[in-house]
Amino acid sequence: MQALAFVDLETTGATSSADRITEIGIVTVDADGAVEEWQQLVNPGVPISPFIENLTGISNRMVASAPPFAAVADETLRRLQGRLFVAHNARFDHGFLKHEFKRAGVRFKGPALCTVKLSRALYPEQQRHSLDALIERHGLQAAARHRALADAQLIHQFWQIAHRERSPEQIAAAIAAQNPPCVLPPQIDPALADDLPETPGVFILQDAEAQVLWISRAGNIARQLSQFFAAPEKTSRDRQVREQVQRILWHETAGEIGARLLEARLRALSPPSLQRPRRHSGGPAPRWPFAGPAMLRELSTLHLVDQWRYLGTAETPDALPALLNSARPSFDADIYAILSKHAEHLRPLELITPS
Repeated sequence: MQALAFVDLETTGATSSADRITEIGIVTVDADGAVEEWQQLVNPGVPISPFIENLTGISNRMVASAPPFAAVADETLRRLQGRLFVAHNARFDHGFLKHEFKRAGVRFKGPALCTVKLSRALYPEQQRHSLDALIERHGLQAAARHRALADAQLIHQFWQIAHRERSPEQIAAAIAAQNPPCVLPPQIDPALADDLPETPGVFILQDAEAQVLWISRAGNIARQLSQFFAAPEKTSRDRQVREQVQRILWHETAGEIGARLLEARLRALSPPSLQRPRRHSGGPAPRWPFAGPAMLRELSTLHLVDQWRYLGTAETPDALPALLNSARPSFDADIYAILSKHAEHLRPLELITPS
């Protein structure tokens, strides 16, 4: 039996890049069947809205004396490492934890299983697969809804019922469908699969002479790279890339914005064969709404922009002066197309010189 961790989180909102965790609930099941439960309130460092307070029952007063996530990161990781991460809408919970671990300086990686998808695969005759639907359908019992440990217990109960009602072969197939093996070309060391990050970024494929064959952004580098090599070859170009690739590089980013900006910058510097059709950049740049540079925050990173020109990304405010003093690139319509979609989140730069 595989070791498991049934996980549920309560948070200040639905966006992992901006909202924070307020409570963690984990039910661990060891290979020998031993079960352990753990619940931890977390101080999110930001106010909890009245709507979230009413939904979860977790108030600002309750978390005021709770530890921040960084203080419980090691204990959380200990309970998750080496286990299959199981959650209802796993992308939400797994994504929130990845962001929180990253803020704490910890790399979090591992297979995840979504019980929404599992329910759809095992009970295709049913129309609804929300946690409330599973409670009603399977008679699951919980002391409280929308509290982390109670919901993790519900997920564990569903897992047990599914194993009684469906065959091991059906369950194994449903699990395998969610976590397909990483596919790499035969000339690439298969051990590389263990190093590929499950984070946003850009991957680059090179040949034996370090010539760039392919550049692509990804929401999940490991998954998208595997899908790239597993997909059927549609053109001779696809075949050429797979036969010639000898080296795989990647750059992680905080999120999708950083991945798009980095891909656009790398493509602009790449050979013509790798450049996508570009938007016309002639003429002046569109009106800039600020008196000077502005920044676009994505998690803990800062994208520095001036006159719709992307100057670079800083991990800390200390790195901003160097970007401000760098040469200004020419206006790029592709960069503008990316930044303009997030114009409402741009903020005037108030540079504080580090002491």
